[in-house]
Amino acid sequence: MTDGLVAPARLCLIEKFLSCPSSRLTTVLAQDGVVSLKQSEMLARVACARRVLRQSALAPEQVVAIALPSSVEVLVVVLACWAEGLAIALLPHESKREGAGIEAMLALLEPALILTSEHIAQQLAQEWAQRVLTDAALSERMQAVETPVNEPVLSRPESLAILQFTSGSTGAPKAVCITQAMLSANCQAIAERVSVAAADRMVSWLPLHHDMGLSALTLAWWCSIDLVLMPTSEFSRQPLAWLHALSRYKGTLSPAPTSAFALLGRLAGRLRDGDLDLSHWRYAWVGAEPVFHAHLHQFETAFSAYGLQAGVLQPAYGMAEAVVAVSLNAPGQALRVRWLDTQSLHADGVVREQPEGAPGAAAYLGNGTAVGDVETRVVDEHGLEVSEGLLGSLQIRGSSVIGRYLKMEPVRPQASDWYDTGDLGFILDAEIYITGRTKDLITRAGVNVSPHIVEWSLEHELGLAAGSVAAFSCIDSRHVKESVVVVIAVNALGNRDLEELRREVARTVARHAGVQVDDLVLIRRADFPKTTSGKIQRQALSRLYLSGKLKPAAVTTDAVSA
Repeated sequence: MTDGLVAPARLCLIEKFLSCPSSRLTTVLAQDGVVSLKQSEMLARVACARRVLRQSALAPEQVVAIALPSSVEVLVVVLACWAEGLAIALLPHESKREGAGIEAMLALLEPALILTSEHIAQQLAQEWAQRVLTDAALSERMQAVETPVNEPVLSRPESLAILQFTSGSTGAPKAVCITQAMLSANCQAIAERVSVAAADRMVSWLPLHHDMGLSALTLAWWCSIDLVLMPTSEFSRQPLAWLHALSRYKGTLSPAPTSAFALLGRLAGRLRDGDLDLSHWRYAWVGAEPVFHAHLHQFETAFSAYGLQAGVLQPAYGMAEAVVAVSLNAPGQALRVRWLDTQSLHADGVVREQPEGAPGAAAYLGNGTAVGDVETRVVDEHGLEVSEGLLGSLQIRGSSVIGRYLKMEPVRPQASDWYDTGDLGFILDAEIYITGRTKDLITRAGVNVSPHIVEWSLEHELGLAAGSVAAFSCIDSRHVKESVVVVIAVNALGNRDLEELRREVARTVARHAGVQVDDLVLIRRADFPKTTSGKIQRQALSRLYLSGKLKPAAVTTDAVSA
């Protein structure tokens, strides 16, 4: 670390924030204007919010659920909750998740207070009515507070700080229990790896209910640096607004998922010379989704003319179960690209490097080495650790790694226990490479869907026999995308027009499961890999698909026949 900027991780984050230098600025951008507050103004608002929370007679470690877009008020309430020893849970607030969409989350949380908009409040079940505080009512109550007094901080390192929901799922929601100590440890680890300095400025548009978005915020607080926050809706409305904010505010740190860089790489042609100055941007951790070399290379090429330096974009690996960061690259490091034989990797589990662009080879990016005290290892199907360069299941442990989910048995009863991430990958030169999922869960753009839903919907809608369909997702580095693949036994189809079948499969899966199908493969029923009990092995199908060994059954140009 530089400048002695970061204190030991035994401090709670709220204690670090309260001691930020007076020169620190918090800026929130929105379509209707810009709000910029000095540190003294933020501290005054936090003190007012603490008084409002006390009016609700909340007990330490009770939960405050927040379902609002990024704003100064949300930041203030989060800080006030921690100062009062309360835990927070940031919930989705977009239209597709409003009202009934958050009911299951609230049922799990049983929050003592729900901070949300009047629009969402009206859609909630009556049982929550007495616990709702709207953003408008919050503002009124804060304005009514007279001469707020700074009270002692009630949070302790062992206090529950965050209930972080894992990526969207069609099943019951799961919330990771994150303590103040876990949060501090991960902030410290990120700060050290990124070499955060007092002159840095964080710019972020990521949703705060996502672990990566929350990490941008908490890192800025932990390191006492300026923060520029843009509501996610502003990025959705005009993606280039993110880069304009980086340019205008001379942002140095800013994370984003792979898809954002892929999108902006395509939009670069809309800019005129002199529109942007990205020369101050020095570090962008890229995660939340599979990271593909082609997308980052395209972005770097497109924006080098606007001052973007080589080594700014850095692939990262993380998850809510580790607060956020598991591994990161150091600043300025060139992308670690390895071209690997896909057949050897997915069929045999062995890393064999190939020349760039070689037939049957795909590019895999290194996601850096483990941060802080996080340890990593790769194990085989028997749970035995394998050597570097061999494919297996990735496991982690450390002070910021999950102990339990809310209302569930501990997943790591002892600190020495390993947590299975559910990801497939390998380690080479201590660096993590991710190749897919060990579980059958279908993952697409951060949303998790049970394959059973996809398979049932197709069997039901197409009138197919049970066991005729299998679905899986995979990180397809050959085609530079995260793919959802459906495999159907041609024997079950009879005579159908192939193109109409593709459209029907796509419509059915989108309607029932909410995900896009990227590929449809028709094979003989006898070619489905199965267990001894007759169950289809989806992961075996995925390995065959990625290694190019999943051979489609012969079909005519206009019909599918058995």
